[in-house]
Amino acid sequence: MEELLIKEAMQTLKERKRPELIDCPVYGRYSERYRTFIYSDSEKDYITHTSAPSSKTVRSVKAFASVISEELKRRENQSGFKATVSINLDGGYFIPDDDFGSDCIKFNRLNSQQWILVKTNINRDMTHKDFLMFLQALKPSIDNFAEVYRSYATLRMVGKTEIVSNPIFTEDGQGSSYSCRYKLEDGTDGEEKYPSGFLADVQFAKAGDKYYTIQLDLLFYRDEDNELMISVLCPTFENIEEQAIIDEAEYVKTETEKFSDLLVLSDF
Repeated sequence: MEELLIKEAMQTLKERKRPELIDCPVYGRYSERYRTFIYSDSEKDYITHTSAPSSKTVRSVKAFASVISEELKRRENQSGFKATVSINLDGGYFIPDDDFGSDCIKFNRLNSQQWILVKTNINRDMTHKDFLMFLQALKPSIDNFAEVYRSYATLRMVGKTEIVSNPIFTEDGQGSSYSCRYKLEDGTDGEEKYPSGFLADVQFAKAGDKYYTIQLDLLFYRDEDNELMISVLCPTFENIEEQAIIDEAEYVKTETEKFSDLLVLSDF
């Protein structure tokens, strides 16, 4: 009798045993889908086995466009549906699946050394020597470098020097320059003219093929110690940089245009 009761109890427990596998809905950001979960004795809960999110980082917009296309191809997402690309000041990111996925591929842009040089020296006060070193570093971006460098290499302040802005006319129209009028101790008067700025064609990103013409304006003045100082100004630099980012976003759009539902953002 006792043995019979034990068998009945064991059968009852077997019948009441929790299922090892269950199918449950998983809710994404926009939709839901069913996934299979397995019971974990250690966790005392149902879990799902998923691979770790991929961690990819690229440094150029060309590599970024390539990894977007390849990732969507691997996911068999022919239209880029519910995938998002963002291009911003620092680079950007790509989320292959905005609905369920947690993967995020980063684009950490590497600006060219010439671009960094311009950006970090705008609104900086320089001595004449520092300014000439700045010009030397910008040599690859200045077409008429020899002429530009020669224009400022002899810049000096001697005796009682007065710096004035003096518009001058050239064959191309009206330009502007600085006139340095000075009087030496022996009574000799003199005047020299220096351009108030110059153009630089600067590559935006390393391994990139886009160059942007930047107008660099100069401000000459004396500091509190009566030494010549020069400031580099570029009021339009922010607009040029924004245009460069927009151009990168347009490049990504062009390279991924076959994915008609892919969202590409220019985020400032």
